[in-house]
Amino acid sequence: MSRYLIIDGYNAINKIVQLEAKSDVSLETARMSFIQMLKNFMTHKDIFDKIFIVFDSSQNELGVRRHSYGDIEALFVADDKDADSFIVDMLRGADPSDKISVCSDDNFVRNHSKVFGRDVISVSELEEIMLKENSSRSTINIRGLDRDRIGEINEELKKHWRLT
Repeated sequence: MSRYLIIDGYNAINKIVQLEAKSDVSLETARMSFIQMLKNFMTHKDIFDKIFIVFDSSQNELGVRRHSYGDIEALFVADDKDADSFIVDMLRGADPSDKISVCSDDNFVRNHSKVFGRDVISVSELEEIMLKENSSRSTINIRGLDRDRIGEINEELKKHWRLT
């Protein structure tokens, strides 16, 4: 059984404070920052096997453009369909045994996800999960502790507590 997360891309970017500010610079900057946040999340959490971020595209072509970033795939839906409808089509065609969660605050997407029996995550819930991960790592970085130093400290503590 595979575990997937499908994200309504621009819905998320417009609601995550860190990304909203970057979208003022450019949508590409916001998208790449979001993808980087998700890559960090995937590196430290084993919740999903693959993440799909679905974006509307302004391209005048049919079909879907795909950009792969390891376990994260950005899908750009061209003019013939919008991202919300494409997400619903993904759910309709998905294997029923796959564990799929959908992240969106859009009622159309949320309601259809529930109809297909999929878990729904709000954008704020996803943001909270990602920020928790980032904040725990940044605490270690602020203190200047890398993995080797953490291992040394753990060994010293084991000796002190006579565990070795």
